[in-house]
Amino acid sequence: MIYQGPHFTVANPFAKEPNEYCRSKGDYTPWNHSKLPQSVIPRTNYQRACDRQTYDSAITRWHDQPATRYWRVVWRRMTQPVLERSLHAALIPPGPAHVHTVHSLMVCARSGSPISTEASDPFLPPQDLRNTVLIAGLWASLPFDYLVKVSGKPDIQAELIDRFPAPVHHAAWPQMLLRALRLNCMTSEYAPLWENLHHAAFTSDEWTTPFNAYLSPLAPPAKSWEMSTPLRTDFERRAALVEIDALAALMCGLTADHLALMFRAQFPVLRKYEYSMYFDSRGAKIAKDHQASGVEQQKDDFKLLAAYLEGGDPGDLLSRYAPFPPDGAHADPWFYIPDREAEMRAAYADFEQRLASA
Repeated sequence: MIYQGPHFTVANPFAKEPNEYCRSKGDYTPWNHSKLPQSVIPRTNYQRACDRQTYDSAITRWHDQPATRYWRVVWRRMTQPVLERSLHAALIPPGPAHVHTVHSLMVCARSGSPISTEASDPFLPPQDLRNTVLIAGLWASLPFDYLVKVSGKPDIQAELIDRFPAPVHHAAWPQMLLRALRLNCMTSEYAPLWENLHHAAFTSDEWTTPFNAYLSPLAPPAKSWEMSTPLRTDFERRAALVEIDALAALMCGLTADHLALMFRAQFPVLRKYEYSMYFDSRGAKIAKDHQASGVEQQKDDFKLLAAYLEGGDPGDLLSRYAPFPPDGAHADPWFYIPDREAEMRAAYADFEQRLASA
């Protein structure tokens, strides 16, 4: 497997797969995470063009081991500040390589620290493995994306990311770790990572106020990786990212006002997309802009939803989507409307209170 930029996106190593005989950067198909197999190797546009020994000898070596032997954070090098998101980073397992438009790293806190050379043990020391995942979580947040946007750089190289903060020892690290793992550990290839870093604090963690009433429990079902381990629906994956925004702000010493100002100042496209976005009770997304549409959304679904909300004919919409049942705030069946700034502020307050009482 050789990764290219479209293969992954923010905290999502299974964003898109190139179509057979892929001809351009737009010739990709998004993965449906709810239907993702237990084990899968994505299609790739590149293959080895020399013998295996020559290929392996050319791979960059870290601690005298091939870089491909480690769990890594990968990110897209090329970006534009005007896009919805500018920093696209995810976790990949040992084995795959990537092309030059993708960079990768692993975190090793102690220069020259010993690395196991046993073929069956592809892990960093536990603390460094944990910190690698925490960096992946932090980089999925708006504050770190903000650093890329305000830099104005179209090419994310080491000279920029070396200046990023890395508050991996903050007291909120277990909450960040759980969300980063549940977003990235999409297939059984990630089972060793999940099982190696599973923490007792996970069992008592829960969604923050904006999401707790609408989503399945956040606490993982088991220490061993299962099909229910990763977050799969559009709604719960977005909720985890919003909570990561709040956690990253706390871990970097920012206030909720700072976070809101970053969102307003540098993320107009994300705000535009979420202004016309809805979620049903099963976590499916319906969005007006086709760039933000749900993976199972059909061409006219947003028009049918708008008609339903105005009391008109929804066509076959309700045979494919399940609105939330009426409650104290809604007299009729309803769809969740996101408000990222309000959600981030509420999540921030929740995490702040949890840390204060811990």
